[in-house]
This record gives sequence, structure tokens and C-alpha cells, in this order.
Amino acid sequence: MSTLTKQAKQTLDTRLGSDLKLPLENSFEPVKGLDLLIQDIQQLLLTIPGERVGRPNYGCYLRNQLWENIDSAAAAGPSIITSALTNFEHRIEVLRVTSDINRNSDLITFTISFTIINTDISVNLIFPYRTSSQLSAS
Repeated sequence: MSTLTKQAKQTLDTRLGSDLKLPLENSFEPVKGLDLLIQDIQQLLLTIPGERVGRPNYGCYLRNQLWENIDSAAAAGPSIITSALTNFEHRIEVLRVTSDINRNSDLITFTISFTIINTDISVNLIFPYRTSSQLSAS
């Protein structure tokens, strides 16, 4: 976030609000602005629909890809992520979601490019994801 001017950072802090940094670990550390938005996006992508009390439709079906082949998960992921962000994160406009498989680490890296609505600020968020077919029991 160091590339933002002080004025841009203050504008984001005002528009995006503040909350507590998650996970809560023996303290109640505040988070605001762009950091809060990224935390909220990560929570959305890791929430399975039906998991949240009072909001049964909220979430992302990405974790349904957990047992799929890494190539299938990488192919389906961008549209799943785009759909969840479009439906539930109204503070942003999704520009593009891409996936890249790192076969050395068996990790899918999703790059989420978006702009924050009513600002000129574009963000690229890197979201790592591992399917269980690549998990090791050793």
C-alpha cells in the first residue's frame, strides 16, 4: 500500500471503513481501508455457501474444487471467483481473474484484478489455493 499517496489512503480509509483484523489473536487490532477490503475478499473466497448464519447464499464455490484435479480447479476457479465477487463484493469492479499452476509446489495462484468503485485505484490480489489432491500425508 506504500504506492498510494497519503490523500488516496485517507480517501480509501473513509470510503471502505474499518473493522477488526482477523484472526483475533489475544488483541483487537483495527484494520481499515484497502487492508479491510482485502481481508473481506479473502473471507468471501474462503466461505462455503451455507456456512454463514443468516446469509445462506453468501460465499464462494471455490472450495467445492477441493477434491478436483489441479488442472480442473485452475480452469474453473476464475469464473467461480468472478461470480462470488460480482454477487457479494459491491465495493469493487472485477476486471480479470486468471489462474497459474506451479507444478513444483502444486499450488494454484489466482490473480484477481479489480478497481475500487468510485476511485481510480486498481488492485491486483494474489490468492494462493491448493487442492487436496496435491496435499501430502507425510
